[in-house]
Amino acid sequence: MLPKTLLVRGFTGFVLCATLSIPSRADDLRNIKQNSPVPVYRMPGIDGKIVTNEGLEDTIVVLVCISAEQRRSEKAALDSFNIWQTIDNDRVQLVHITADIIQKSYFESFRQEHGLTVPLAFDVDRAFFGKLGLIVLPTTIIIDAEGKLSHVISLHSSSYEQTLDAYIRHTLGELSNEELQEQLTVGASNRKTPKSRASAHRALARTMRQKGMPDIARTELLKAREQSPGSHEIVLDLADLDISLGDLEYADELVNLVLKSQPNHRRAQLLKGIIYFQNDRLDDAEAILTESLKLNPNPERVHYYLAQICERNGQTKEALAHYHEALRRFLQEQ
Repeated sequence: MLPKTLLVRGFTGFVLCATLSIPSRADDLRNIKQNSPVPVYRMPGIDGKIVTNEGLEDTIVVLVCISAEQRRSEKAALDSFNIWQTIDNDRVQLVHITADIIQKSYFESFRQEHGLTVPLAFDVDRAFFGKLGLIVLPTTIIIDAEGKLSHVISLHSSSYEQTLDAYIRHTLGELSNEELQEQLTVGASNRKTPKSRASAHRALARTMRQKGMPDIARTELLKAREQSPGSHEIVLDLADLDISLGDLEYADELVNLVLKSQPNHRRAQLLKGIIYFQNDRLDDAEAILTESLKLNPNPERVHYYLAQICERNGQTKEALAHYHEALRRFLQEQ
């Protein structure tokens, strides 16, 4: 007969494998449903301080319930910490919770090794876990500003970081329901390759820029560039963002990287022309913008800046012609 510990581990492995086929849903907690209040918790922390959700106002709380010496829990702890740092929002609080108080020394070593600074609370009698009705570990819970359950992520998968990031931003109100589904769909279908992951980060950056959140957009574009360092379009996305923020020097460096390897890149020429224009180098701007019109699939911005140059040079007739063409192209009129 197998030793009892092996039998227990075998049964646990069977349960976890079976659970892998269950999609992440907001009802992965047996006792708490989506939009229901999350129970109050008050637990001792690894640093001796009390960890509680009492008195929190306008705060999004991310609880990561983990187990000692479990690889999935370790990944969830590290990835949630990385996402929390990336979001860098005072309204978001991250807390790790475990019932394995006898493994305090393990957690101390693990946290010190990886530089984890978020609270770690001990659910000593498993009372809080019981109130939640946890099914598996790790389980990540996102609580909204009203103290209600917003989202749940069961276990840990390759899409964990992207899913957690999307759930937090949705709970913060940065993503609509439709945008959340788009992010999750992109993550589910494209997460297998670096190129597809880059595409997902680039899409989120575009959304964040449209919402007037350039810092978040920049972070997403930098992630995209890490996944696809050779992509000219990601580099130009960054340059375009920097131009809008007035950082023309860095934008120029990025554009020059593309033009060095591909001198006739139309979008790079457009951005170079805008940089010249912003620096009052009107002749240089006009020359490169005129060149970029050749075979340019989206020339409305080119015509707009050529109109601006003509207007500054007192060429009213030519300026009006370019403005008209820019508007026609934008409206796709014939």
